[in-house]
Amino acid sequence: MDGKTKQEIESAVSEAMTKFLKEQLGEQAEAAIVQVAGDTIIVRFKGVMPPAERFLVKNQEGMKLIKELKEKLIERAKPLLEVMIKNLIDAEVVDIHSSFDPGAGERIEIFTLNRNLEKTREV
Repeated sequence: MDGKTKQEIESAVSEAMTKFLKEQLGEQAEAAIVQVAGDTIIVRFKGVMPPAERFLVKNQEGMKLIKELKEKLIERAKPLLEVMIKNLIDAEVVDIHSSFDPGAGERIEIFTLNRNLEKTREV
């Protein structure tokens, strides 16, 4: 994706991550926000819990169960995410940090890359 602006990269990552979330994890987000910051891409999904999961998180046991499930799913999907991001932006993924907040129904993915996208792209 050489020559892409920061906004174009963010848009492409948003579209790909939303599709990935739906196809690989069975989740559909109400909103996806992507931000490129140097060698990091931050993806924040809002409203990723279906009604059944929202019901389960009303107590501590259900909240723990849903959080554990979502963590295991994303852990298994990390190799696919690495390839997807590399193909989109032509940079290696050094690490992926994931967080899911069952209370807020939000998921955050942080990709650390092997290079600063803001220095190598037209931003």
